[in-house]
Amino acid sequence: MKTITVALGLLLTSSAFAAGYGYVEKPEPPPAAAEKDDGCASVPVDPALVNTNQTTGATYVEDEYPYYANTPPDMIPFRGVEPYYRYWTKRLPFRGPGRDYPTPTNLTSLKVGLLSPAAYGPEGARGARTRKGVELAFEEANAARKPGELPFEIIYREDAPQWGSAANITVEFADNEVLGFLGTIDGDATHVALRATLKLETYMINTSDPDPTLTETQIPWLTRVFPDDRQQCFRLADIVVRQRGCKRIAVFRESSRPGRVGVMHFMNYIRRLGYPAVQHLFFKPGDKDISPQIEAIKASDCDAVLFYGQPDDVGRFVKQFREAGIKAQFFGFDRLQEPSFKENAGEYAEGMTICYFFNPDRTDKPWQDFIARFEKRWGEKPDIYAAYGYDGAKLMIEAINHAGPNRFRIRDYLASLKEWDGVTGHMIFDGRWDNIVPLTMAQFKGGKWHYEPLPELRRPPPVQQASAQ
Repeated sequence: MKTITVALGLLLTSSAFAAGYGYVEKPEPPPAAAEKDDGCASVPVDPALVNTNQTTGATYVEDEYPYYANTPPDMIPFRGVEPYYRYWTKRLPFRGPGRDYPTPTNLTSLKVGLLSPAAYGPEGARGARTRKGVELAFEEANAARKPGELPFEIIYREDAPQWGSAANITVEFADNEVLGFLGTIDGDATHVALRATLKLETYMINTSDPDPTLTETQIPWLTRVFPDDRQQCFRLADIVVRQRGCKRIAVFRESSRPGRVGVMHFMNYIRRLGYPAVQHLFFKPGDKDISPQIEAIKASDCDAVLFYGQPDDVGRFVKQFREAGIKAQFFGFDRLQEPSFKENAGEYAEGMTICYFFNPDRTDKPWQDFIARFEKRWGEKPDIYAAYGYDGAKLMIEAINHAGPNRFRIRDYLASLKEWDGVTGHMIFDGRWDNIVPLTMAQFKGGKWHYEPLPELRRPPPVQQASAQ
């Protein structure tokens, strides 16, 4: 019996080691008392995080950034409790090699990828407008090149609906030796491309994806110039609850991942303000009969309805809501500014309030000059997708001109930016490399959109200054 027990014990011990459990593994010793255990001891400072004060000349390392897209304090979760750790207030560094790689000697052009949504999908038209803005930026850059300087070349690829195609395209970009790439609109595709980007170490500038969860990964190979739905959500929550005094709020959104992640922060914000949604209802893209949802909305006796979906769908539903006798105030997201909303809503578009990026009727010189150049090239006025596509391309061009044809130094340049000016306006980048500038509101009155002045710019607090080691 003892023999069997000993043998069994030896067998279990061997199995545990084979499985990697470390049967009687000695614990790691605690860190030395003299060493500050801050999670990054003995690790050199990322050059991308070292800046110079332009006034004093002192160097300093980036510290804290505004939390979660400048979310107002009374809308932050668990605001009455200080958490053990607050994510997204510091930029994750890249500590890998590559900055000293020699410049390739066989280049005939400076290649940049452009990932666009499928032309036949729901984002196809917006992708086409983005591409026009990108192409204009590169055409202007090539026209300004000096003799002997390599021209820029766009490697254009169109995404497909099936899961994973964006990752394959990102790999194809790497095979084509692009220095960086731009895109895209669809959140699913961008998420997949971002994971491949991390492995392939090729920087992405996102110009048009509003998905709030995209940059929560904090992968240090992405900058987003397109303000996301978090900023829209807290601006909408503020105007619905505080400014308009609404207390019974219904949400009517597209049944899709963009619809779910698009409104989730609005749902949380109004709940934290004391007025959780009384209804949260869905529709499928292209639906015609929504009579059950209309009856549920009417029964809720709501005084506000937030819509999220494609503008033609929402326009059609707004008309049906009004014809059914729903008197609530109507609110929505930026896409309702597109003409198809007004065309489908007709007279019932009157009174709709939306969040928008900026006033497209503004008269400042950078914006007006861009409109003129875009109209001359394409015969039409630019929208926000064309404009942010142009800005994303200009930012990538600037980084390549500054850093040369080295993907890692291009990354350092882009990841170190705190602020930047484009034709769309001033940009401020936070700890996740998101553009967190304030957004405006617009109301449809008298057959046209009327834009409010932009809110006061809340700049990030000063970073702690210290000598870079």
